[in-house]
Amino acid sequence: MLRIQRVYEMEHPLAERFAFEDLKNPLLNGRKNIFLAVDNGRVVGFLRFLTRQNFSTAHFHHIWLDITVDEGADNNLMLLLYETALPSIVDTTSSFFPAAGTKICVKIADSENEKRDFFSKRGFTHWIDFEYMERDLKREIISHPIPSGLIISQMKPRKSPEILKYLLAEQSCFPDSPLEYKFLHYFFSKPEWKNEGLILASLDLKGNIAGSVMLYPDNTDNSKFHTEEIFVVERWRNKGLARALLAESLKYLKKKGKDRAFLSVTSDRTSAKRMYEEAGFRFLYKREVLTLEI
Repeated sequence: MLRIQRVYEMEHPLAERFAFEDLKNPLLNGRKNIFLAVDNGRVVGFLRFLTRQNFSTAHFHHIWLDITVDEGADNNLMLLLYETALPSIVDTTSSFFPAAGTKICVKIADSENEKRDFFSKRGFTHWIDFEYMERDLKREIISHPIPSGLIISQMKPRKSPEILKYLLAEQSCFPDSPLEYKFLHYFFSKPEWKNEGLILASLDLKGNIAGSVMLYPDNTDNSKFHTEEIFVVERWRNKGLARALLAESLKYLKKKGKDRAFLSVTSDRTSAKRMYEEAGFRFLYKREVLTLEI
């Protein structure tokens, strides 16, 4: 399985990656959400899907799907995996909160023409793009003032109350794609998070989270840090807090001797993208998202 992934990454270096440690992701439902195509005892393709639950009738559940097959395999193998897994994919949200509906989503890199054609023929249509951006930390970082009544604090949630406190703030800002407790608990147990990851948060005088940036090293390149889950709760928006938090995060990473900061933003979040560009982030590449409502 991982052999196929490595070969595929060589041909499509900007495609979605799947590492051995990802097998522990609880959103894979104890690996029940992985299907293998086997020929004479040899894995020749695999399908995996991660289900993201929403807790609002205004938004969809999202099932993130990917299919990878051995070099030289044709679309018939992809179709076999897709049709075999589809009943499980459809059933996976049956016990979820009654949201607006469910969409199957696939991320496609520019070079993945065969995969794009395959899903397009199955009725998938373009929804949004994930745009990936990078910031050179050797360049000057311009500071922005923190709004009055807030302080900056470094957080590293470990226990349930700490995780839930962060989760409630995050979910209020991203109702269309909220994180889940079981995923955060898993993420906070990963070695790269334990070693250098943290949350740079702004807190009000009562200790409530006003805004936050999650910082953690890339699992393949320790000089490169992810600056993700950037949010400000509604009460503190339009006060410059997001810019201030992002600048503080970049200064923190620079002080730690890191070379680059990396983030992703969806193409529909135009104001966030503009803020990142003003902070010195530059576009690297994109992955388009195709979806099918079920």
